[in-house]
Amino acid sequence: MNAKQNSILIVDDDIVNISAIMNILGQDYTVYAEKDSENCVALVKKLKPDLILLDIIMPGISGFDIMRFLKSDTDTADIPVIFLTGKTEPDNEVLGFDLGAVDYINKPFNSPVVRMRIAHQIQIINQRRRLDSLREAEEIERQRKEQKRINERINLILDSAPISIEIYDLDGRILDCNNATLRMHGLGHKTTYMEAYNKMPGQFYPESQPCGSSSAALLAAYFTEANECGKSVFEWVHRTYDGVDFPTEVSMSKIEHEDIVFLVAHVYDLREIKRLEQERLETLQETSDARSRFFARMSHEIRTPVTAVMGISEVHLRRRNMPHHIEDAFARIYDSSKILLHIVNDILDMSKIESGKMSLLNSVYDIEGLISETSQLHMVYLERKDVTFRLYVDENLPARLYGDALRLRQILNNLLTNAFKYTSRGHVIMSIHAERTEEDSDEVTLAISIRDTGKGMTAEQIEIIKEEYVRIHEIDNHLISGTGLGMPIVYSLVQLMDASMDLQSELGKGTDITLRIPQKTVGNEKVGAELARLLQDFERGTWFGAKDFEAATEIIPKLSGSILVVDDAETNRYVAEAMLEAFGLNIELCESGICAVERIKAGMTYDIIFMDHMMPEMDGIEATQTIRTLGYGKPIIALTANAFYGQTEMFLENGFSGFMTKPIDMQILRSFLIKYIPEIK
Repeated sequence: MNAKQNSILIVDDDIVNISAIMNILGQDYTVYAEKDSENCVALVKKLKPDLILLDIIMPGISGFDIMRFLKSDTDTADIPVIFLTGKTEPDNEVLGFDLGAVDYINKPFNSPVVRMRIAHQIQIINQRRRLDSLREAEEIERQRKEQKRINERINLILDSAPISIEIYDLDGRILDCNNATLRMHGLGHKTTYMEAYNKMPGQFYPESQPCGSSSAALLAAYFTEANECGKSVFEWVHRTYDGVDFPTEVSMSKIEHEDIVFLVAHVYDLREIKRLEQERLETLQETSDARSRFFARMSHEIRTPVTAVMGISEVHLRRRNMPHHIEDAFARIYDSSKILLHIVNDILDMSKIESGKMSLLNSVYDIEGLISETSQLHMVYLERKDVTFRLYVDENLPARLYGDALRLRQILNNLLTNAFKYTSRGHVIMSIHAERTEEDSDEVTLAISIRDTGKGMTAEQIEIIKEEYVRIHEIDNHLISGTGLGMPIVYSLVQLMDASMDLQSELGKGTDITLRIPQKTVGNEKVGAELARLLQDFERGTWFGAKDFEAATEIIPKLSGSILVVDDAETNRYVAEAMLEAFGLNIELCESGICAVERIKAGMTYDIIFMDHMMPEMDGIEATQTIRTLGYGKPIIALTANAFYGQTEMFLENGFSGFMTKPIDMQILRSFLIKYIPEIK
C-alpha cells in the first residue's frame, strides 16, 4: 500500500507541536489534527485514521483517558496509538504501554526519529492489512470452493432423484431443475429447457387440462395456493418438447431462505404407473371375462342335465292314471332336481356378485304376480309342518311398479325359505305396504316385513351370516338342506338395490326382518280391497306342486300352429316336445343351428322357433342372425340354461323375440304360445 494513502491523526493542544509534526509527516501521509481533547473521540470515529499521535498532557481530558475511551469502543480499539510526551518518567511509559500504546515520541521532536518511528508503525499496519487481506482472500476462496462443492453435491443429489424437481420464483419463472426434468420432457440441456419454458411455458402443457379448465389459469391458481398456503398438490398433464402429452402428479411447496421466497415442485411422472394400471385393468378384465365365460359354460353344462331331469319328471307327472308309486318316484326326482338347481343357481349368483358382474334389470311388473308367486311357492311347507302362514297386503299398494322384480323375488324367496325351514311350529307372517315421501312423486318404498316363531339367532350369528357361507343351527338341524349362500346373496342384493334390511332375532323366539326397497310407481292404479283379500287368502295365482301337474293340464289351451325346437341335447328336445304336445301343436326338432338355417333356406316357416343358446359349431345367436339375414320375420325365442340373468337386451339385440330359461316353465311357455299362436275355438 502506498504510504501517502495512510492517514494519521494528531491530537495535541499545542499548535506548535501540531505544525512541527505536520511539517515532518505531511509529505508522506495524510495528516489530520485536533486540538480539543473532548472532540477527538468523535473525530476518530469519523476519520478512522491508520495511526493516532496522542499527547498525554492536555486540558480537560488527558491522553490516558482518551486512550481508555478508544480501547473500550470496538470501532476504535484496533487503531494503533503513539503517545506524545515531554516527560520521561518510566511510570508514565509503563502506564501508556499498559493501556495499549504501541510507542512513545518525546518532545521536542527529532525529525528523523519521528519519521522512523512513524514509518515503522505504518509498515506494521500495512503488513497486517496485507496479511488480513490475504487471509480474507484465502477465506473467500476457501468458502467459494466449499460452496462449489456443496452446490455440486446438491446437484448430484438432485440429479440422482428419480422424479423431476423444479424451482420457480413467485412469478412462475423457472430458476433451476434436475436431470429427471430434462428426461421427462425429452431434452438434453438444462439451459435449453429453462430458456424455452420461461419464453413460452404453454408449450410444455396442453391448452386445457382434462377437467376442461384453461391450463394457464389453473397453473396460476396452483402457484397462488402454494404461495398462500405453503403447499399445493394436483394432477397435471405435461407435454414433452416434441408435443407428446403425459400425466403427472405435482407437489409444490413454498420455501423461504434469507429473505428469498421460491417454490419447489416435485413432479411424479405417472406414465409407467398408468401403463401398469392399464395392464392390470386389462388383465382383470380378461380374468373377469374368462371367469364369466367359465361360469356361463358351467351353468350351461350343469343346468342342462338337471333341467332335463326336471323336465322329464314334469312330463311324466302330467300324465294321467300313473301308478301311485311311480308318480311318487317322479315327484321325488322332481323335488330333488329342483333343490339341486337352486343350489347351482346360488353358487353362480354368488360368483357373479363377487366378480362384480351382478346388475339390476329394471322393468315394469305387477305387484299381484310378485306377491302370489312368492307366497304360493312356499305353500308346500304347510303340508309338512305345524306352521300357519299369514299374509297381509295393503289395499293402497300401487298395482304396477318399476324395478327388478326378479331380484326382489329372489330376496323374498330366500327370506321366506329360511323362515319356514327354521320354524317347526307357530307361524310365518309376511306383510307388505308402500311408503311415500312425497305425495306427487313416483318414488315409493316397498316396506316388507317377514316374521317367524322359529329358532332365532344370536347377535353373533347375525353378523356371521352377512359375510360367511354358513348354516345356523347346522348341528341340531342337520336334515335341513341348503348351502348357506342365501343370506350373503340377500345382503348383496339389498345393497345393490339401494335398499335397507333390519334383522332382529332372539334365540328360541324367532326372527323379525323388515325390508325397505325403493321402487317407482307406474300409473295411479291401486291393488284395492278385493284383490288384497284374494291375495291374503292365497286365492290368486296358481301353485304347481309336484303332485298337481295333472290338474294343471286341464287348463292348457289347444292351439293350431307349428313349432321348431332347436337344441343339441336330445333330452332337452324330448322334454320340449313332450310339453308342447299338450297344446296340440305340430312339432319339428333340430339338433343344431346349422340344421335350423338349412330348413329356413328350404322355405320352411314356423309360428315359433325355440332356439337353444349354446350349441357347438353354430350357436343360437349366430343361427338366429343368419336366419334374420334371410328375411325371416317370424318369432324366435331363445332357450338358455345360463343362470346369469340380464340377457334380455343381448338376445333382443341379436334378433330374438324373447327368451326362456331352462327348465322350461309351463306358464311362461304358455304365455309365448298364446301371444304368437291363435287358440282353437
